[in-house]
Amino acid sequence: MLTPFLPGDSLLFACGALSALGSLDLATLLVIFLTSAFLGDAVNYAAGKFLGAAAVSKGLVKKEFVAKTEKFYRKHGARTVVLARFVPIVRTFAPFVAGIAAMPYSTFSVFNAVGALVWVLSLTLAGAAFGNLPMVRDNFGAVVLGIVAVSLVPLLFEAFAKDDEDEAGGKAAAA
Repeated sequence: MLTPFLPGDSLLFACGALSALGSLDLATLLVIFLTSAFLGDAVNYAAGKFLGAAAVSKGLVKKEFVAKTEKFYRKHGARTVVLARFVPIVRTFAPFVAGIAAMPYSTFSVFNAVGALVWVLSLTLAGAAFGNLPMVRDNFGAVVLGIVAVSLVPLLFEAFAKDDEDEAGGKAAAA
């Protein structure tokens, strides 16, 4: 919850790529990343369950982030816990909002485990698969920056969509 802006996708890919180069052990990475992803969201769920309402009412958590995540939940249901892993910002607030909304922990934990598996394995193993390719190896910094840029696309899309909604709302109010 404290660092929703960190590019987790690119970190997983970069570490996977470094394992292909022999700098890091892939099995160790997978154990650490899977455990961290699962436990991180479990703690975030508990924070939402026990502290969420107070944190939102006191302004410690932006209501707009919670509202966006709630909208995502309405559209996708409990599988939001899995899908959110691939959407920056939403990834951070999905377990928190699940806790606020009192999603049963048994449901949350199943989707949390599936989400952690899919997210960690897909990105880390992609890094391991492509990390030793000459194009990736020789342009590693650019590749990581490219992944960061791609992971920010949903945020940019959301920002532009919000601007369009604000403009449309302003034009409707003026009419």
